[in-house]
Formats: sequence, C-alpha cells, structure tokens
Amino acid sequence: MEVIMTLQEFKAALLDAKEIIQDKAHGLGRDVKAYCHWTGGDYNTDSDDYHICIRGDGTIINTLPLYMTPEATYHRNTGSIAITLDCCRGYTAWSHEDVELGDCPPTDAQIECLAQVIAVICDVMEIPVDIQHVMTHAEAADNMDGEYYHEPYGPENGCERSDLTILHAGEEWMSGGDILRGKAIFYMNQRSA
Repeated sequence: MEVIMTLQEFKAALLDAKEIIQDKAHGLGRDVKAYCHWTGGDYNTDSDDYHICIRGDGTIINTLPLYMTPEATYHRNTGSIAITLDCCRGYTAWSHEDVELGDCPPTDAQIECLAQVIAVICDVMEIPVDIQHVMTHAEAADNMDGEYYHEPYGPENGCERSDLTILHAGEEWMSGGDILRGKAIFYMNQRSA
C-alpha cells in the first residue's frame, strides 16, 4: 500500500488510529513514541518498514497502515510511529569528523516535512517534543532516552544504525535529533499562535 498524503490527511489518519496506537504503548507502560529514519536509498526509495516515507521533494507517502506495528526500530516498534526520509544512498561515517551523506543527502524539503510530521504526531498523540518521545534511529540505537530495551548499537557503539546523526554536511555530530525536535516545536507554536 502506497498512498500519497497531505499533512492534513496524515493528521486525519493518525486521529483514526490514535486509540489503537496509544493502547499498544500504554500496554507497555509508556507513551507513544516517534522514531525517525533514513532509507539509505535514493529520493524515491519507499519502504513498508515505516508508516510514512518522505520523498526528496517532501511528498508524504503512507506505506504501512498507522495502526500496524512497524519493523523499523529494534525492540522499540510497539506503540510507535515510524517515519523515514528517502535519502542517504552511499552514506558513510568513518569517524565523527569524516561523514559523507552520500549522493542523496536529506533535502530541505524532507527536513521541513519531517518536522511538520513530528509536530502533528506530538499534537495528536498528546506527547511532548522531547528525546523521550521523538528520536532519530541513531539516538534510539544508543538508548539516548535512558530506556534500555536492547544493547546499544548506534553511532557511539559500533555505528550499526546512524540515521539522522546529522542533516547536512559539516553539522555537529549527533545534532540531527535536536534540530528536528526544535523545528517541530516551531511548527507546533505556529499552529497555536
């Protein structure tokens, strides 16, 4: 299933699935979480491992029904929303100072769309925009929310998963999540103003 959605259509679909997603999260004794990824492909590499794929031009693609449990984030999928950017084909990180985002780095359209999607998720699910509720896969892989569902496998521990460590070349290592959360807060404030 691949359905192109507007942000408003995404919000409506999320509202329809809200109770199911919340019940799954609450069954684990926690709130809903949102995990942000990249596919490691080109700007149109959609995958049904995620609920939402964001193409290079910022188009939102719903690839997995929102009420279903994704297979995107190791031991963290139940009661979560998985979003990915279609990008970063050829990504390499030899060290914190030597990072290549490949020939399809995240586009500004993708980054802004992802921040808006995060804002909608946090608004609908009534969760704060913080690292305990919204994480990049790099942050989740290293248990940076302080919850230890698994052994760390992220950038600080072997770099098996380093999605969104940075959003643009030259940025501070592991700044991607903070930038996305900051932008999401901006979009939430815009709607409430």
